[in-house]
Amino acid sequence: MQKNDRCTITPIFPFTEQVLSTLLLDRTTGRNILWATEDYSPISAKSQIKVSQLIGKNSDFIKPRVQKEKEAQALRTRNKAEVFTPSWICNAQNNLIDEAWFGRKDVFNTSEENSASKKWISTKEKILFSTDIESHKTWQDYVKLSRLEITCGEAPYLVSRYDTVTGKNIKLLDRIGLLDRKMRVVCENAANEADYFLWTTVAFQNIYGFELQGDNLLLARTNLLLSFNEYTKHFLKRNSTEEEQLKIAEIISWNLWQMDGLTFSTPFSSGDDNEQEFLFEEMNTVENFPCKIMDWKENKTILYKSLLKKRGA
Repeated sequence: MQKNDRCTITPIFPFTEQVLSTLLLDRTTGRNILWATEDYSPISAKSQIKVSQLIGKNSDFIKPRVQKEKEAQALRTRNKAEVFTPSWICNAQNNLIDEAWFGRKDVFNTSEENSASKKWISTKEKILFSTDIESHKTWQDYVKLSRLEITCGEAPYLVSRYDTVTGKNIKLLDRIGLLDRKMRVVCENAANEADYFLWTTVAFQNIYGFELQGDNLLLARTNLLLSFNEYTKHFLKRNSTEEEQLKIAEIISWNLWQMDGLTFSTPFSSGDDNEQEFLFEEMNTVENFPCKIMDWKENKTILYKSLLKKRGA
């Protein structure tokens, strides 16, 4: 599907300022996401990430993990428990998820017999689904499946634009993320442009992830939006418009949110509804923000921790 096998991950944020501003939004606070890391000192971890810090001479200020120095990678692992997951492991685990749903193995790809190679061979034929609506196993049912990557980092389980070990670009057909699989199905089954955008919207509305560190979260959001651009160019043979990107960026900014996984609230917030422990450095105010996400089916916002209570967590 793509001729180049190298991933061009600079500039990191090749969007208009309006699109980038949308990707920076924290929907819970109504402000921008926070840095939530001391790696960019003297910038405070409690400061909001601003567009001006990401464009022009600062266009390479934030780097994907694969481009960071080994020492910086080790520090992130040691200090923030940042886990590095190779793409082949993401693929193997995502395959297990699909095997459970389809009731058969090797739907999107198969691992090479030589397991030491850590490679996979993609299915070239169109992915087969039931045509019986009552079976709930149609291609539309697959696209509507809700998936969540916890502490998502750069979101390698959701989209796989580049190999997390080598940094090489992964061709569209060979991508293994949960959203990548949905988008492959959309591209194989959409009848026209309107159908493509309808089901692409559904696909993005049903992919979720949360992350504490702001740079990782922004990279994850960026990887999703760039993936949208690449699938759109593949299917429609044209670049996506700013209006189209803004619509998807709005969904991404809701569905990939900044959260402390221990408190279910924004960084530096206790998560206790009876306490006020959130400090905004710029405003010198203290606030508490339990994280909100969007229920697209009901078209309403809900507290993330309310979903855990329903499940007895």
